[in-house]
Amino acid sequence: MTKLFLILACTVLLLAACSEKDKPTDTNIYGYKLDQFVRADTVRAHVDANAPAEQDFRSLFAYEIVSSADGFSPRASSNAGYDLPWSTFREGFLVPVDSYRTWFPTFTLPSAFKVNNTGFFRLYRKIDVDNGLHGTKMVELLGLPAYNMDNWEGVPDDAIKLADLLQGIAVYDSVMFVAADAYSKTYQPQHINDGYYFLDSEISTFPNFNAAMPNSLKKFKKLSSIVVYGATSAQNHAFPLAPQSLADLVFTVPASLEGFERTIMNSTRKR
Repeated sequence: MTKLFLILACTVLLLAACSEKDKPTDTNIYGYKLDQFVRADTVRAHVDANAPAEQDFRSLFAYEIVSSADGFSPRASSNAGYDLPWSTFREGFLVPVDSYRTWFPTFTLPSAFKVNNTGFFRLYRKIDVDNGLHGTKMVELLGLPAYNMDNWEGVPDDAIKLADLLQGIAVYDSVMFVAADAYSKTYQPQHINDGYYFLDSEISTFPNFNAAMPNSLKKFKKLSSIVVYGATSAQNHAFPLAPQSLADLVFTVPASLEGFERTIMNSTRKR
């Protein structure tokens, strides 16, 4: 009798253990913030290897999300056709249980930004042209014509014309350049029409004005945005995207997400 009781007791315990094992212990949906996959130190080394460790240059780039399955990205979609600024990209999530899809819960974006099987991110150097109440344009620099000329170090360097950034603005009074660290300087239209911005050395030049300009004005570094004053209308110009083959940096989604911070997405709507 005692042996029978022990056998029955063990059976009950075993069945209970199996039942607990079969029951899911974690039914949460988890997402991984996209900013974790773009290393600030790698971007800093690309822009300026001598910059202080606390300097974050990730806002200087536009972000393309690319599927590893078929190479699809939102820039190729008719209901999108553009890349994302850092302020939007960094708030997105990668959700492994949803076919490694990207979610943007706090933004209303076209469905093209729900990229399945997200594999990597391409980064393109860009400058924002802020036309006040008339709106802002995000201009990818490698989508503009490049002019090869000697930079301040006497080294050949591709440069873009500053005037090309203001295409579509017929008349304006002046502009303010704003750097990645919020440093700023003001320029007149004649300066812009004469000026260039070197892409590798990240510095401006004004060939016909340099001799009379202080270094702080002629050698403006790490341009982040241009604020336009006195324009009477929106910037009526469609800027081309930088070619994918000329991406400044590429970050791949790692095969293992161990070590990355995850967020519970259960109550978050997919956007």
